[in-house]
Amino acid sequence: MATHVQVVFDCADPGRQAAFWTEALHYRIPDPPGAEGIPEEHRNDRASTVDPEGVGPRLYFQRVPEGNEFCLQ
Repeated sequence: MATHVQVVFDCADPGRQAAFWTEALHYRIPDPPGAEGIPEEHRNDRASTVDPEGVGPRLYFQRVPEGNEFCLQ
């Protein structure tokens, strides 16, 4: 039985984080479910990237108001 893992990161700019890690790991950004219903001002509140081969973990980035020294600023 396969175990699916997701790693969650708090950051200031989820879209930028997802774009960086997608390129670095050769992942892909999945189609967001229901993106057309999200108001423009909230479209960068979260983002993710996945291993196209389904082996590596899904990376999920969520916006938080406080700073975080472990994410790209």
